Amino acid sequence: MSNKYFVMSLFLLTSFSYASASSSPSESLDNHDTMVVTASRFEQPITAVLAPVSVLTRSDLEALQATSLLDAIKVLPGIEIGQSGGRGQSASIFLRGTESNHVLVLLDGVRLPRTMMGTVDFNMLPLNTVERIEVIRGAGSTVYGSDAIGGVINIITRNDVESKRFGLGVGSFGTGLANAGITTQLTESLSMQLQGGFESTSGYNIHPEYTLPESEYGFESKNAAVRFSFDPVENWNSNLIGRWYQNKIEYDDFGNKKNGWVESYSVGLDTAYRAGPWNSLARLEIGEQENYDYLDIEPRDEADLTSKIRQIYSSFTSRYQMQDDLALTLGLDLTLEKYLKGNFISARDIADNPRKNIGLFALTNWNLTQSVLLEASFRHDKNDQFGGNNTGLIALGWNITPEYRLFASYGSAFKAPTFDSLYGYGGNVNLKSEHSKNIEFGLEGSLFDAAWTINAYINEIDNLINYDYTLPLAVNIDKAQIKGIELSADFDISSLNNQITLDFRDPIDKTKNEQLARRAKQIFKWRTSIWIGDILLGTQYIYQSKRLDFSGGEMLGSYSVLDFTAQYDLTNQVTLSGKLANVLDEKYETAGGYPEAGRAFYLNLDFSY
Repeated sequence: MSNKYFVMSLFLLTSFSYASASSSPSESLDNHDTMVVTASRFEQPITAVLAPVSVLTRSDLEALQATSLLDAIKVLPGIEIGQSGGRGQSASIFLRGTESNHVLVLLDGVRLPRTMMGTVDFNMLPLNTVERIEVIRGAGSTVYGSDAIGGVINIITRNDVESKRFGLGVGSFGTGLANAGITTQLTESLSMQLQGGFESTSGYNIHPEYTLPESEYGFESKNAAVRFSFDPVENWNSNLIGRWYQNKIEYDDFGNKKNGWVESYSVGLDTAYRAGPWNSLARLEIGEQENYDYLDIEPRDEADLTSKIRQIYSSFTSRYQMQDDLALTLGLDLTLEKYLKGNFISARDIADNPRKNIGLFALTNWNLTQSVLLEASFRHDKNDQFGGNNTGLIALGWNITPEYRLFASYGSAFKAPTFDSLYGYGGNVNLKSEHSKNIEFGLEGSLFDAAWTINAYINEIDNLINYDYTLPLAVNIDKAQIKGIELSADFDISSLNNQITLDFRDPIDKTKNEQLARRAKQIFKWRTSIWIGDILLGTQYIYQSKRLDFSGGEMLGSYSVLDFTAQYDLTNQVTLSGKLANVLDEKYETAGGYPEAGRAFYLNLDFSY
């Protein structure tokens, strides 16, 4: 029996056992107190959001024993990962079948500087600094502007109360890590948080077709952050945050071992104030990133600099509670993106450098009745390079009963041309923005103490940018259509919590009439967890059907991967945790020619005071 059918049979058996179990209220189903900030930029109950939302809390991240950001979010609905090998290697996130650059990644509500180059380095976001991750699926451009065609991933960093923590870890492939953090109260209204971490792995042979069998491709990461929080009065809070990351990754360039070296640093200031019906938030952040690429046998020097970029981001957002059932949110964003230097693009060729984008949006939440909620939003972006873009969204939610809610939405989104597609190899300064229209229907409720959701959507994307080898230039030539149904459920069988997700989708390249590359038509995910005394045991299972490796290429085979996790509280301050990844030692690839890691183990020892 294949791994897939073994796990499917186990799932059906579990479901049958659940149906026969006694019906007692489940605390895991009570999500009314879960608060999110990504949907409107202000904190609101997850039940007030008329879009599919997934949240990974700090407790979830610790229970998953995730080794990276990608390892954490891969368990969430709608997400697929394509990676060229193991830890630290180049990776793409596909959300609901959209392109990897159609998901907007935020860090504490601010887009990452690397976005202007068309990619995001997910390896530079260490999990030891993360408090929670919020993922909103569907069009998000009316609140955040460019890139949010498939959705938004907001990584929210830790802001602990007064505490001290320290962690050590070891694992397969020569993995070792350490991290520490301290938060202390300097005065009655001023606190300081320091945190940092280090990770190193020797890796494995990620590209065996072109390399010697004993070849290894490692990864090394360092990070540090400081935060000052100022709370002079009850309704006023300000933060000054500095962050630094440095990564070095070894990779194969068709037989040549090369190094990618990344350093990123940023300083940000935010202040929030609440007065009566007003809730306001202002942000300012400056970030820079340097990227180097060089042969492993040579030292790194200035000639190896591929790009140095700078982003200055500022915003002001205000929410006014006009009455108990009506709220209005207004926001203004200003972003300056500058390519400073590098051999990837000549800065002299860039017409608008820095490139300025001004975005203005309005959002309203209106409870038409006690059971009907209306949400409407509109945004206008004006950019030096590609002109203006208008996006809008309207959603309606109806609480049929206290246990059931139906919602429908229509939203538009866009993706602006990035510096690499405008000025890089085959760049085209006449490129236009990519546009999408997303229609969605959702039904959620509870039955036999199981919380469940069903979402159906159609996402039409036009003006997709692709490379035309006959010109050769990047051109707006492609169209795509993605139809999908998502089914999720959260239920308990006695003390065993189960979270399952089924994704059925049809991701079609309408220009070439073929399945979109590296996006599957069927995905099944199943997470379990159970406390036995002071021990938390868990499993994570993912099945993904076959998919194209690249347009016109071969199919990547389907795969099933099962992980085991365990966490033991030795004392109130000391926790021992471990993970056995890919228990069944599945041989599979998410990028053609780059095998994923086989069976591996990881152990962590964490102290908190």
